[in-house]
Amino acid sequence: METVHAEDRRPRTHWEHFTRDELLGVRGVGRSMEQAFEMAALALCAWVTDPRSVEAHEELEVACQSADHEQLLADWLRAVVGAMAGRRLRFQCFVVRLDGLNLFGHGFGERAGQARHGACVAVTGASFTRLSVRQEPEGVWTAEALVDF
Repeated sequence: METVHAEDRRPRTHWEHFTRDELLGVRGVGRSMEQAFEMAALALCAWVTDPRSVEAHEELEVACQSADHEQLLADWLRAVVGAMAGRRLRFQCFVVRLDGLNLFGHGFGERAGQARHGACVAVTGASFTRLSVRQEPEGVWTAEALVDF
């Protein structure tokens, strides 16, 4: 007989797209706030390019500090969009470490190329509204935002 621990029943770390009031949304779900931020960034990138088609040849380092977790999420996502727009980077994965309201993040990916990434959406910037960072009753963290590219 296999033993199942309560922690194993929590939802897996993942990202989602959603729409609300005709706007696109990104949602990251994780077992920690850091994982939720990582998944929200991956959801954002998945609007542009399938992360599974990206190889990790380049690294983006980001440091942000903010007054609250929602603004910290916005700053983090803006940094990711800035790298996609300015450096034409596409991302495979992210690693985030939080120290209070200080974020230290790394994105791993490569420059956009039509051969593997298809006809990439041109990213020039984005604004974020209705940001939410919350812990659900079962301990799962969610980080989400509406995105206007």
